[in-house]
Amino acid sequence: MVEMMANHFFKDIAFFVFKFLFFLTPVSAEEVRLFSIGSGDISGNYYSVARAICDAFNDYDDTRRRCSPEPTAGSIYNLKMLESGELDFVLVQSDWQKAAYEGSKPFTDAAAMDDLRTVMWLYPETVTVIAAPASGIRTGSDLAGKVVDIGLPASGRNATFQSLMERFGINEDVFGELRQLEPSDSIKDLCSGKIDAAIFVVGHPNRLVSQALNACNASIADFSGPRIQRVLSRSADYQKSIIDRDIYGPLSENVETVSVMATLVTRGSMDSALVSDLVAAIRKDVGRLKAALPVLGALDEYLDKPAGMVVPMHPGAIAERQQE
Repeated sequence: MVEMMANHFFKDIAFFVFKFLFFLTPVSAEEVRLFSIGSGDISGNYYSVARAICDAFNDYDDTRRRCSPEPTAGSIYNLKMLESGELDFVLVQSDWQKAAYEGSKPFTDAAAMDDLRTVMWLYPETVTVIAAPASGIRTGSDLAGKVVDIGLPASGRNATFQSLMERFGINEDVFGELRQLEPSDSIKDLCSGKIDAAIFVVGHPNRLVSQALNACNASIADFSGPRIQRVLSRSADYQKSIIDRDIYGPLSENVETVSVMATLVTRGSMDSALVSDLVAAIRKDVGRLKAALPVLGALDEYLDKPAGMVVPMHPGAIAERQQE
């Protein structure tokens, strides 16, 4: 583990030096093609996954194309920056990818992103209600009257919370107070008693969730019941899910909740050869990726599971699969 962390550290330093020299040295666009993957908070799974994918591509590719993982505010921000051309690829929740493609909330203020294309699914992201030990929160219903962190405004977890509240037919007045924090700050405030709960939408295992459970005796509340069942029956955005008790030592039983999918996406106009080579690099390195990041435990299955996607796949991703 120490060696793995050291390798990541030196790779990050080397890549930042590369980017610095790249922008100082007069090279043509034909010589070096730097492309980005927008991720999330540097402490979360999105950034770790984007960095690992970029490592895989940079080790795989023998041309002068280089992949750069970029920390961001999360799914909503990523999709808007992808549309504007500020980012080339992004990691997003599948529910917000679908909303952007269809032009539904929270993307109703602009035209539908009909150029959006799926590269691949990566892993399930579950709605995870982390409760402070003295909060008395055992289920989602217990959040009423509590101080709850729902994430930064441009994050997927914030948008998911807002969407679920609308689907449940309840408003923010139900809660004692809603905070909008960075993930790492959320866990700090939970452990110090400043908030009662934090709502994350993450893949498991997750470092911050583990930190909350082990460092301050927090728990994960069930997110189930009649209201959840109604949402599941009316929408394909969410799937019933379980957080296995064996993932985290402090959990005494499985936790019922719902999930979406973490998805790698790009624009339809993105170069098909680049998309195909990016997927090929992930496929070639799938064993190491799964070993380094347990959240990618089913990655090999998702490499060959294009069915069921609302947003069309990119032609480059289709071509790579047809080569297998």
